[in-house]
Amino acid sequence: MIVSDQQREENFQEYLRLLNNPDYVDVTFDEQSGGVSAIHRNHRFDKQMGPDGMKRGNYEQKAVEAFRKAGHSIILLQESAEVGKKQYDGLLDGVPCEIKSVEQMGRWTIRTKIGNAIKQRASIVVLFFPNANLFSPKWVEAGWKDFLDYTDSTECIPEIQLLCVVDDHIHIIEKPSW
Repeated sequence: MIVSDQQREENFQEYLRLLNNPDYVDVTFDEQSGGVSAIHRNHRFDKQMGPDGMKRGNYEQKAVEAFRKAGHSIILLQESAEVGKKQYDGLLDGVPCEIKSVEQMGRWTIRTKIGNAIKQRASIVVLFFPNANLFSPKWVEAGWKDFLDYTDSTECIPEIQLLCVVDDHIHIIEKPSW
């Protein structure tokens, strides 16, 4: 993504605002892309090890880096919500997003990841693939179609954007058409 001069300036102003906010750490502005990222000090990272030997919380950090390097604004928020409500991970270009890791190719994996992100009130679902060999656009599209086919539309946010991060590349998955 190449950001416009206006977006670069907005991202830089966000960077300055967050840099001066003691609640945020790892505040970074990417000079080359114009992207910005920050992490709330109370954001919880999963400390459990994934099958690749990396902490699952590092998956989120790698996704954040990919979006920042692509010129996006990505801010991980404090993960606390009202009792009985789940919280999304952060804001991607100002829109609520949830980052989910995909570590296996099960029949219902994608459907489940999307459903869980929606329960966390996210409008953008980011699927992070720590193992690039697991990524298949057709498989992801099929999982999304399963989600839409088997979910009561009243439970679903009308406009969901699905993005996949694979080897620092961001893939936009188009909404399945029937």
